[in-house]
Amino acid sequence: MDKETKRKVKNFTLDVIDLFLGIPESLVMAFDRKEFYRFLSGNQTEHMLTCDNIAKLISNLKKSGYIQVEKRDGRESIKFTDKARLAIVDRIASRSAVDSKHHFVSFDIPEKMRPNRDKFRRTIKRLGFRQIQKSLWVCKKEVGDLVELAAREYGVDEYVVYIVSGNTNIDKAILKMFPTRTDNN
Repeated sequence: MDKETKRKVKNFTLDVIDLFLGIPESLVMAFDRKEFYRFLSGNQTEHMLTCDNIAKLISNLKKSGYIQVEKRDGRESIKFTDKARLAIVDRIASRSAVDSKHHFVSFDIPEKMRPNRDKFRRTIKRLGFRQIQKSLWVCKKEVGDLVELAAREYGVDEYVVYIVSGNTNIDKAILKMFPTRTDNN
C-alpha cells in the first residue's frame, strides 16, 4: 500500500472513530454486530459502506487496536480502547486554534494513583502542554474541555486545576517555549 492510500485509510479510520465517539458508549455497547452494521450502513457519510466494507473496517479497527469486541450476555459488543480515545484527542487538539492566552494545568495527584497520573500526563502532552515547573504545565490552545474530560476519565479530576490567563510574570519563559511564527519567510 502506498503512502497516500495509507493516509486515506488512517483518515477514514479516524473519521469512523470520530463518528463512534459522537455516540454515547453505552449505546454502542448495546449494539450487537448485526445492529452495528445496520447502523453504519444507514448512516450517510461521504464513504459508501457495504456490509463487506463494514466487516473489513471493524476487522481493521480491531487489528489496529482501536476497538475491542467483547461478548456480553451472549452478544458481541464493541468497546473503544484508549488508543482510539487518544487518536480523537490528538485530532481535536490539532484542530484547536492557538490563542493569545496562556492555558495552565496544575496537578498534584497522589502516588497511589501513579498509573492514572501517568496516563493523564501523557494526555496533556498530546494536547500540546509543556512543563514549565514541576507540577505546572502550559499550552497556547483552548483545550480546557479536553483536560477536564481526561481528568474525569482517569479519575484524577479532584487533583487537577485548569487556569486561563492573559499575562503572567513568566510570559518570557512561555514565549521561548511557544515561539510565534513570522510571515517573513
